[in-house]
Amino acid sequence: MIHYIYYIVVCLLLNVVYDEIHKLHLDPSGRHPENPRRVEEAFSVLKKSEVWSRIKVHGTFESEFEKLKLIHSKSYISFIEEECGRGFHYIDSDTYVNEKTFYIASRFISTSYYASIKSLESSEPWLIMPRPPGHHAGRNGCAMGAPTLGFCIFNNSAAAAQAMLDSGLRTLIIDFDAHHGNGTQDIFWNEPRVLHIDLHQEGIYPGTGDVGDIGGIGAEGSKINIPLPAFTGDPEYLWLLDNVIKPLIEVFKPEGVVVSAGFDSHVGDPLTMLHVTEYTYSAIASTIMDLMNSGIVKSFVTILEGGYGEGLNMGLKAYVESILGFRCFKYDLKLKPPRGVVVRELSNVLRDYWGLSISLTD
Repeated sequence: MIHYIYYIVVCLLLNVVYDEIHKLHLDPSGRHPENPRRVEEAFSVLKKSEVWSRIKVHGTFESEFEKLKLIHSKSYISFIEEECGRGFHYIDSDTYVNEKTFYIASRFISTSYYASIKSLESSEPWLIMPRPPGHHAGRNGCAMGAPTLGFCIFNNSAAAAQAMLDSGLRTLIIDFDAHHGNGTQDIFWNEPRVLHIDLHQEGIYPGTGDVGDIGGIGAEGSKINIPLPAFTGDPEYLWLLDNVIKPLIEVFKPEGVVVSAGFDSHVGDPLTMLHVTEYTYSAIASTIMDLMNSGIVKSFVTILEGGYGEGLNMGLKAYVESILGFRCFKYDLKLKPPRGVVVRELSNVLRDYWGLSISLTD
């Protein structure tokens, strides 16, 4: 079956937050996969693309301790501040800090909060390119039983979503990072106004995000976890977009959208085993832009999460081009549901909590 994706240029401007202070957060050995080069190179690719004239670049805003406290506990904030005061070292087996990390991470989380408000005021989308990333950081740090913080310090996506809630918006979070956004889910576990849809590779760090994890008391069904087997690619992701994500959006009617954009789900990423390409990222971006252009979504913020290879450069470029309406292509794919029991388990959640039914056939 040949599918066409064609985007009409309606979005005239994308606001991108890139701040070179991120370069100060680094492992001096240069061997850690979460390093300044990954975001530098991705930003450089955007600068060389044909959409660059439609991008307005911003630095980070001043950090506000009050915004930090909306997302993380005082004890966790104090812990990070104290650890950073000790200089460069690892606070767990995955995650490092240095004397600049607290300053950098606190500016990015405050900026993520205000980006949602600015998007609401201007009806323009925003993209934040933070380092360190954030979606594994829960209210008290390590979240939902995860053994480490997974390279993350403060949760930028949660801050963007919290700003939307504070503005009275029903808020959708879509997280397509290959690793489950356990920190974000922990923070909004008991919040029914946040619909969190998380697509991730099963069986890898942080080991959370089962289909049965549906939210806390009073928020059951607001957390939609979609663990996917290795080698899942565009046919399955696009099937899920059509048969799960879009129907949920139609019922929930989000007014604010945060996308936790982790491009480590790309087929070229060295740390994971998913087979997603630019087609999926483009389709997700265009889906949200359709909602924004129609006036349903009033605030749209994308937060960069993972991505540790060329897939970050290729995926982010395609995603941004689709937001701005610059991509037109066709692809010959037979869409199909993911392997295993995930669809059958998902169908139960969608039926019980959303009144939706999905086909279990190709």
